[in-house]
Amino acid sequence: MGDLAQVRMLTGQGSRLKSQMNQLSVEATTGLVADKTARLKGNYVQVAGIESRLGQIAAYRTVTSEQLILTSGMQTAINTVSSQSNALGSALLGAVSSQNELRISALGDDATATLKSVLSALNVRIGERSLFSGKATGTQTFGSADELMDALQNAVTASGAVSSGDVEAAVNAFFSDPSGFQATSYKGGDSNDPVPIGPGETAQVDVTGMDPAIVGMIKGVAMAGLLARGVLSGSVTARSDLMRRAGESLAGTQELLAGLGAHVGSTEAAMQNAATRNDAEKDTLESARLNLLSVDQYETATKYQETQGQLQALYTLTSRASRLSLVDYL
Repeated sequence: MGDLAQVRMLTGQGSRLKSQMNQLSVEATTGLVADKTARLKGNYVQVAGIESRLGQIAAYRTVTSEQLILTSGMQTAINTVSSQSNALGSALLGAVSSQNELRISALGDDATATLKSVLSALNVRIGERSLFSGKATGTQTFGSADELMDALQNAVTASGAVSSGDVEAAVNAFFSDPSGFQATSYKGGDSNDPVPIGPGETAQVDVTGMDPAIVGMIKGVAMAGLLARGVLSGSVTARSDLMRRAGESLAGTQELLAGLGAHVGSTEAAMQNAATRNDAEKDTLESARLNLLSVDQYETATKYQETQGQLQALYTLTSRASRLSLVDYL
């Protein structure tokens, strides 16, 4: 064999051994065969189906994870406004019998502070998304408490209310009229559409700031807040009765708020169950893919060491061959 032919032969063997080492290194590290075509004999149908399904499951997991974060934030906000409005309602009803103007005015101030607090809780955002704004995710759910109270006071004044019953009727009309509370204070949009959380399964986080439980709670707090604005001033009896009506209104919304929390909780549970099923299917599919493409990592590591030894021997032989001379041969 001539020198050039020998060099080419040794170079080719070296390239082959280095390529084999690279392949074995990948297989030993990942536990998966490097040459999928050879293992599958060109039939990728089963593996492609598995990987496609895993991609779908990953998309479902992303959606459910995002939605679960939203519902968790909603639950926290609902619990907060329920607790605060319940405390105010109890205080209002507890003070009815006192017929004390100073106490009535103080509770009116408390109602104003509570209104600001509950609106702030309902304006909660996660990232750039307002939780109670429905499809208008980038918009703050409610305007300011002062803006709401100004519009409500104007509506009550325009109604010509002279008794606590008249005031309550005017408040009810303002909150039920689309041109009233909804147009004045609510800045969000319609409820969200259902989202896919599994094969043939959807979930819908459809709660907005216009849910009857939320609107009813805000109405009761705002009605009490009118006391701080001098509504029915001059009649302690009428103001005390308005305080009673506001307290009863808030007491009546507690069951609605509890039902709203339960509704959100049911949606959460459905998404968590779907996530559990998706995770189980993911594990099954990954196991099936592993069975098709896996290698024995111990055996692969052994082959790697053998190939490494062969490459080192080849380098030794190449080095010795390069030092041969005619003198040595003779």
